[in-house]
Amino acid sequence: MRMRKLRGPHMKKSMPFENFRTHTQPVNLADLEARFDDGAEVNPTALAERRLATRKDVPVKILGQGELKKKLTVHAHAFSKTAREKIEAAGGTCTILES
Repeated sequence: MRMRKLRGPHMKKSMPFENFRTHTQPVNLADLEARFDDGAEVNPTALAERRLATRKDVPVKILGQGELKKKLTVHAHAFSKTAREKIEAAGGTCTILES
């Protein structure tokens, strides 16, 4: 009996992409700059209030797209390298939360 060939990544059975996907909610620095005041404390509940990270059980990752000029205290599950550098250059602090 012959087995059919599984061709291309468009078929679900051809390659399991779901195993390699990271499940985080991305938040960019440009959004933090627009929605938070100088000296504010940013955490997942504050992000949910401002409609930036609405899923409750999914970790939040801060990404470095955009510029940040405000001094913020940011608590998140993960930070990109550029986001951490930009936050600390603006005088803020980064704190990693445990999942």
